[in-house]
Amino acid sequence: MVNKIWLCLFIIGIGFAIYNNKVIEVNNALLSAPHDSIDIIINLTGLYILWSGLLQIAKDCGIIDAFAKKIYAITKYIFPELPKDHDVHGYLASNIAANILGLGSVATPLGIKSMEEMKKINKNKDSASRSMITLILINCSCLTLLPTTIISLRKIYGSTEPTRVLPLVILGTTLSTICAIILDRVFYYFNKKKFKD
Repeated sequence: MVNKIWLCLFIIGIGFAIYNNKVIEVNNALLSAPHDSIDIIINLTGLYILWSGLLQIAKDCGIIDAFAKKIYAITKYIFPELPKDHDVHGYLASNIAANILGLGSVATPLGIKSMEEMKKINKNKDSASRSMITLILINCSCLTLLPTTIISLRKIYGSTEPTRVLPLVILGTTLSTICAIILDRVFYYFNKKKFKD
């Protein structure tokens, strides 16, 4: 389905370019895109290596486990069906920490690991559990308090004030996360029977 959507967008874009005599600009953009992508990858790789390393050190030192215990007062209400002393809480804490730091690419594998741990304790292996759905929503809304990737990209592209977006990012991601949790609870309330079966 996603492939069809991308194909439609591609066809619409090419059609729009032909209609507006912008084919040369599209061609130039297509030729420069790989070079720009490589530049972004090289510039962001150092950032991701640094924060991935720091998160791994924090995990090895027990800081992530301590963080998981500190935020358990919140996560037990967000993920009520997860056992208290399960390994999943460490992965959830790492995932939340990576998202708070604006490291979506680092948060993704941690989110996948959390999903794998949740699947192990899910009674119905054919469908997502309540906690799995909640985790997807929280990751999509992505509460971010320090958007390091956005700040880095703004710096790469010559912004004189790369941190200026900080208040808006915090406000926007906080509101989106609150809305995601509210919607999750609303849909759970109307589908309680399905999750209990």
